[in-house]
Amino acid sequence: PLSEVMHVLARESLSGRTPPPAAKAMADAWRPTLPPEVLSDLHDLIAYAEDQRGYAQAVKRLLRDLAGFGSPVVLFSGGEPLMREDIFPLIRLATDLGLRSVISTNGTLITREVAMRLADLNLGYVGVSLDGMGGTHDMFRGVEGTFDQALKGIHNCLEAGLKVGVRFTITRSNVEEIPDVFSLIRREGIPRACFYHLVCTGRAEDIASEDLSRQQTREAVDTIVDQTAALYEGGLSPEVLTVDNHADGPCLCLRMKREGNPRAAQVLDLLRANGGSSSGDRIG
Repeated sequence: PLSEVMHVLARESLSGRTPPPAAKAMADAWRPTLPPEVLSDLHDLIAYAEDQRGYAQAVKRLLRDLAGFGSPVVLFSGGEPLMREDIFPLIRLATDLGLRSVISTNGTLITREVAMRLADLNLGYVGVSLDGMGGTHDMFRGVEGTFDQALKGIHNCLEAGLKVGVRFTITRSNVEEIPDVFSLIRREGIPRACFYHLVCTGRAEDIASEDLSRQQTREAVDTIVDQTAALYEGGLSPEVLTVDNHADGPCLCLRMKREGNPRAAQVLDLLRANGGSSSGDRIG
């Protein structure tokens, strides 16, 4: 999707690297479906990657064109988007254009002042990445104390009235900590959690051995379902999502059918309506 190309372009720019040719190729693939001005801005983003001033202007033009195109939301990601000096004006522009603006961050730069500023900009959502609890997170990040800093960032968002959630990528090293993440959600009153399956592309190619086996993946999804049900039974109602594995839907549907859940048929109808994944229709 368009958001993935934007993610690549923003990440490479923040890292001081020229975006890969694949980003331009993906933009070309959308030529038949996107307005010329949007495609033009995508190419400008690539061309201006080494020119931060030109890059910023291209981003602003793209935001205006996306708003005109009817896009409902824009995600500011990275890298670490809060490292950009112009991130606040860009969020302001996006919200002024009627785009629901959300941000994906490591949370360490969200001081109380930053959280208040984001709230003043009417930011729609803050997703904070956690790679595990305490030392596990610090090990993944390579910096001691980053878990505590991220948690402080979450606290600051909650105090500022911002909707904030946890983004957790499941690996062999942290899969056993999924229940601890739910305990954190319960204890801190965090309203949203997204559990990402590891996608072994980009830098993740170097940790492909961290990917779960199929059986481990099924067990992890069952744990997420069980822990979510426990939260709801306890009177809490956070949004809990799994991301980057289209098999999760059928897995949930089959579990509901086995347990005699009356909504299993409704879930199957939703899966049929969705049609599968970008690889094709696989639900009959």
